[in-house]
Amino acid sequence: MKRAYYFFKQTILKNRLAHLYLVSGPKGSGKSQLIDEVSYLILNQNKPDNPHLKQLIAQKKVSNMMVIEPDGLTIKKEQILMLQAEFSKTALVSGPRIYVIKNIERIGTGAANSLLKFMEEPSNHNVYGFLLTESIEDVIRTIISRSQVIHLKSIDEKDLEKELIEAGIDDKLAILAPYLTKNIDEAIALSENPNFIEMVTFIEDIVNLWPDKETSFPIYFSNKAGFLTQDRDFFKSFLELLLLYFLDLVHYKAHQEITYQFLRDQIQVQSNSMQVNEINEIIEEIQSIMEKQTYYINLELALDQLSNILEKKR
Repeated sequence: MKRAYYFFKQTILKNRLAHLYLVSGPKGSGKSQLIDEVSYLILNQNKPDNPHLKQLIAQKKVSNMMVIEPDGLTIKKEQILMLQAEFSKTALVSGPRIYVIKNIERIGTGAANSLLKFMEEPSNHNVYGFLLTESIEDVIRTIISRSQVIHLKSIDEKDLEKELIEAGIDDKLAILAPYLTKNIDEAIALSENPNFIEMVTFIEDIVNLWPDKETSFPIYFSNKAGFLTQDRDFFKSFLELLLLYFLDLVHYKAHQEITYQFLRDQIQVQSNSMQVNEINEIIEEIQSIMEKQTYYINLELALDQLSNILEKKR
């Protein structure tokens, strides 16, 4: 995303900005964040830094900017006609105008024809459009042909970890948050969430208590893990991070990079004390519990099942 931002910055400085861009990239690649930052560059050219404008853009409250998302399953013709009507009015604030259409691959034929007509209107010389998609192969060919295409790659976990640490996030949280979201703002919010912090601490407790046979995992889970079952997505996140830990045991044996760097000493001891097939059995059990979440099985029963599995494998 940084490379794309630099491209837009230089293009704006040289006054070579095209009137339509199609920004393609997987979920978490930062498409919306990029367009917010580029919109700020467009709307705030040659002016002092304006944090308030940045905030208004993030909140979609800028009068010169319109964001369209699918209404239900598709982007409808009525939404594009509303865009045309809005941009045909005299702007309340002078200067360039921007429209953003998310999930452009979901635009209907009638809406697409209206959009193409709108794009070709000569009055739109100071209007800039940004079309966002996670699936460029599904975007109508004529839209692609009229657009300048920008491809974004999904952000790497290590890159996001570095950004989080630079933002002042605790190292442990910065390591793990990128495995649950690739969006920097979501990752920061997650790292500041008390439940997420408690989850990471709980996983660390499981690891540290592993050799303590006097502590019963079923009893410990019953007393300490109730917070994990308040939300199904949160429980699935816990399973994903726990799975990462046991994968680390296999990776350590294979002399590969591990995720839980802050638990390296414990990983070394536990990995050396277990056979690969034993670790793989735990991994398969966790994956099985994760798959069952699709069928909305009872979370308390799933957590109880997990605690008994871990107890038997110690």
